[in-house]
Amino acid sequence: MNKFARFSSQFSLLLALTTLLTACGGSDGNDGSPGEPGKPPAMTITSLNIIVDKVAVTDGIAQVDYQVSNQDDEAVVGIPSATFIAAQLLPQGATGAGNSSEWQHFTSETCAASCPGTFVDHKNGHYSYRFSTAYNGMNGVTFLNDATQRVVIKLGGDALADGTALPITNQHYDWQTSGNTLAYTRNLVTIETCNSCHSNLAFHGGRYNQVETCVTCHNSKKVSNPADIFPQMIHSKHLTGFPQSISNCQTCHVDNPDLAERQNWHRVPTMEACGACHTQINFPAGQGHPAQADNSNCVACHNADWTASVHGNEDQMAALAQFSPSISSASMDANGTVTVAVTLSNPATGTVYSESADKLKFISDLRVYANWGTSFDYSTRSARSIRLPESTPVTGSNGTYTYTISGLTVPAGTEADHGGLAIQGRVCAKDKVLVDCSTELAEVLVIKASHSYFDMSALSATGRREVISNANCASCHGDQQLNIHGARNDLAGQCQLCHNPNMQADATAANPSITSFDFKQLIHGIHTSQFAGFEDLNYPGKIGNCAQCHIKDAAGVSTVALPLNSAVQPLALNNGTFTSPIAAVCSNCHSSDTTHNHMMQQGAVFAGTKADATAGTETCAFCHGQGAVADILKVHPIN
Repeated sequence: MNKFARFSSQFSLLLALTTLLTACGGSDGNDGSPGEPGKPPAMTITSLNIIVDKVAVTDGIAQVDYQVSNQDDEAVVGIPSATFIAAQLLPQGATGAGNSSEWQHFTSETCAASCPGTFVDHKNGHYSYRFSTAYNGMNGVTFLNDATQRVVIKLGGDALADGTALPITNQHYDWQTSGNTLAYTRNLVTIETCNSCHSNLAFHGGRYNQVETCVTCHNSKKVSNPADIFPQMIHSKHLTGFPQSISNCQTCHVDNPDLAERQNWHRVPTMEACGACHTQINFPAGQGHPAQADNSNCVACHNADWTASVHGNEDQMAALAQFSPSISSASMDANGTVTVAVTLSNPATGTVYSESADKLKFISDLRVYANWGTSFDYSTRSARSIRLPESTPVTGSNGTYTYTISGLTVPAGTEADHGGLAIQGRVCAKDKVLVDCSTELAEVLVIKASHSYFDMSALSATGRREVISNANCASCHGDQQLNIHGARNDLAGQCQLCHNPNMQADATAANPSITSFDFKQLIHGIHTSQFAGFEDLNYPGKIGNCAQCHIKDAAGVSTVALPLNSAVQPLALNNGTFTSPIAAVCSNCHSSDTTHNHMMQQGAVFAGTKADATAGTETCAFCHGQGAVADILKVHPIN
């Protein structure tokens, strides 16, 4: 049955019913209950929306009434299967002093060819499901009238009778039998936070993709292994390979005002949750911690403020907010010497530091890097640099001091091009303030690095093309929290000053592309677990979702799209040969002999001369360019 036939069938049914009712003689009878306003039937379905109208309990058995619509708020009729999960939330302290709130699983019932309970499709986008029996006693759980109850509806993964595929959808609904506003909840994290790193996180064959669904089953009344209870399971799974500081709980427990229990992570410490990370502790045995049999006394030592302080970075951020270096001017002479003015300010007070970096004792390190040639990804493999704490300024006063960086390589004919600059550093802090680095117990903190561009005469807004952003990297690594080589964390523009096409790949490797330290090759190799030393890296998202890292250009087109920017250089191999640009990038992931041969048939050059590798013979964009039959933006799972 096609979509038109489905619509015609529904219309004919309504017309027949109208005719039948009109033709009936005798009394009209009493007025019926007002029906739900009808919605037009869905013709296309790319997403499903579930709205629970109510849950009612009769004779102890719950019935959930709900409606399903598509992305255009049109009624979806004829859904062939559904799963209904029920759980109950015990409040904090219900199972013992100091214990956190806890979900209790009642049942999971699936309706398809058969149904444990009673499933009704009202043929207008409205559905009802009456559970098979009363909750009370199910799975050994006593139903509590005043407790928060949850029903989860899972739809999709199958198709309507006409073949229209239904996307998998989970929706939860929390309620209590009194009908009053819920007295308590347990909403700690959101799936959106999880997906900032994991893309479209889903489990058990992709059927379940919401945190609220996971907790209805991963609790002590459903799973036999305590390690599979949700808090313990999630904490322990993130101990290995977590891409930023594991001690910063707010990476996942984001301070989201929409979450009623967002502060639970530091207000309700328990052996179960804390022990999932602090695995060296055996609480009952008193190993690594004073012996304790239960959670009743946890908060006596680990109060909310203390727990938040040691599991966050508020003190460090307060100190870092007191120092900000910036490049305020730059120019270069014909000999490749850059003159750079650096301003050191205190954003917390809105003032500048009157002394230069070599006089400020809280500065542990402060460096400026420079390289030339943004239109061809820089002239040398290593940027020139200067350490400001070890340098006397050439000129300056009142917070702005001038330095020179010599030795930049300016290839003939590139004098009208631009150069790149980056500034990075470390400062010393204690008790939320910057202190002399010789201070006892002073902590060395890394500042946020930054980059800028310049031409021969001044700073410039024009520079190297933008391909990724620090904001995108932050979705997994935190806001410039990934510090490479000690203090380099501006992944968007700093790293490329050295990690550029002047780096050479290993010509003897099976896939030379993933051996190069050129930034684009390096990043692809690391995130696909192919680069040496990163074989055990488990990328948490979909590796083909290029938008996880890549940004869109000024025209709104992803920087992964073909054709590539003309500034992209070929891959240099250490035997003097080169691989053409598109082939070098794509073979980071597509490295089989079949794809290798396919690329060569389309003009790619592997390990050829530089002239051949830069001749522009690659015709990849004909099929894989924007709007083409196999557009990269379409064939990759890009969100």
